[in-house]
Amino acid sequence: MGARLRVFLTQKQDKTLFNLRSAKVPQKVKDRAEVIRLNAHGWYVDKIATHFNWASQTVRAVLHKWEEFGRESLWEKPGRGVKAKWKEEDIEFLEECLKKEPRTYNSFQLADKLEKEGSIKLSPDRLRRVLKKGIIWKRASPSHKGKQDSKEREIKESDLYMLELAAAAGEIDLKYLDESGFCAWSKASYTYYKKGEQKRIQQTKKRGCRLSIVGLFEPLSSFVYGLVIGGVDRKAYIQMMEKEAEEAAQMKRIGIIVQDNGLIHRCQEVKQLWSKWEGQGLYIFFLPKYCSEMNPLELEWQHIKEDELAGQMFDDELELAYAVIYGVEVRGKRGNYPTQRIKFKSSHPT
Repeated sequence: MGARLRVFLTQKQDKTLFNLRSAKVPQKVKDRAEVIRLNAHGWYVDKIATHFNWASQTVRAVLHKWEEFGRESLWEKPGRGVKAKWKEEDIEFLEECLKKEPRTYNSFQLADKLEKEGSIKLSPDRLRRVLKKGIIWKRASPSHKGKQDSKEREIKESDLYMLELAAAAGEIDLKYLDESGFCAWSKASYTYYKKGEQKRIQQTKKRGCRLSIVGLFEPLSSFVYGLVIGGVDRKAYIQMMEKEAEEAAQMKRIGIIVQDNGLIHRCQEVKQLWSKWEGQGLYIFFLPKYCSEMNPLELEWQHIKEDELAGQMFDDELELAYAVIYGVEVRGKRGNYPTQRIKFKSSHPT
């Protein structure tokens, strides 16, 4: 039986090896560092081998290399391992395709494209591991960027920035208005569930009517909203705007409502009220066309649908309305701002 193999570490070396456990280094490096630390703390070679499910000879090799080369022995030498079939240009080619082509790709489609156009054959599984370095699997979203007027957007962004500065200084009240809709069948989403099984969400018998919401959002300050069965019509919109105009007149403060160019926002009946609202201190700032991402309410709707309602099915519009109300309250608590629901004069109260 040979002599016991034991390494000795300074306090600084031990700390350096310990920090590698949480560093962004290959797992092999972390394992070798832990082998050295365990041996220095009194573990025998056989016990370390059992712990890592390694051969004792492998553990001894790690310890001998540490004694000879020190910290450099933790990393693989250049040129070790299987040579990669792909080059950086191949990955850059895929990145360019993902960026420019107006479609989505999964790993099977990307592997097929790389083989046909780059003559590089990689399995979808291998390609996924390669792409993890800079590309991840994520949800795509529709865009109207190609329809935007870049000059108009630039001007509007500059004007909106000045309004935001004025609101931050307390000179005006800046609020964002937008509408959205919900239905009883929420789209399926990810969930934690038992490994090897899939959770199935049973759809209700009827899809039901659309539940619409119109909201006024003052970031970090307040969120006022109303719900209606069906679509939001001009009467509901006018009722909300009249309320804001009255509050602006009572508080003697200038209010700015940022909104898109929806039909109900520019219908003839609404246009006739613009001068009245301005006389009360309420003004409207129209966003450029196809620039909904400039309205932070779009993100709030997305969070309510994907975080609070996703994966749920509702028996009727009332149950859906309660879920939306709860979702709005949850968003308010997380954002630390109060929420208020107003009731519209409608034949379908919610």
